[in-house]
Amino acid sequence: MGRSMQISEDEDEYCGITVSFLKEDLCKEENLYEIWKEAVEAVFESHGLSCKLRWNEGNMSVNVTQRTPDPDIIFKGARALFVLTCGLSTQWVEPMLSGSIYSDVIGIRKPDGVSEKDFSRKYDNFIAKFENEFGLADKWSCCVLFHESHVVVLADSLKATRGVRQLVQRCLLGNIPFDRDHSHVLFLDF
Repeated sequence: MGRSMQISEDEDEYCGITVSFLKEDLCKEENLYEIWKEAVEAVFESHGLSCKLRWNEGNMSVNVTQRTPDPDIIFKGARALFVLTCGLSTQWVEPMLSGSIYSDVIGIRKPDGVSEKDFSRKYDNFIAKFENEFGLADKWSCCVLFHESHVVVLADSLKATRGVRQLVQRCLLGNIPFDRDHSHVLFLDF
């Protein structure tokens, strides 16, 4: 069982999103189980959302409530939970829900017709170019977590999260080369 998000809705409760996790992937510096109520649940409630931690089942969920001012905030909540499953601390929850930190979770799937080995090599090359050759994390003032099935982006601008999403879609999952010759097509100098 890895990380995943699932949207649910039934007649007894408002729309919700469940995020699964592996306990060994959670932040090592804090015990999420012990601090959940004060560090996560209270923050979600202050934004009109409810959330639940199901420790033994390995999942957590966010739901809109009657107090939710903007139902779209549920997606910020789901991304905040997803960030927790990637090992980041609860300090990210409030800035993500309040909108002072922008985030995105981009699913990664090997394109049809590409071998596992070739895609793995392409992914490793993509990460090296993103981090080292182009230095985009610093340039765009963002934190990018590269996982087997997702790329998670935290940034201080929506433009940066969109830039990372475009790169992933065009270069990693698409066919545009990730190199200096194509930087104008990829908008690497915004």
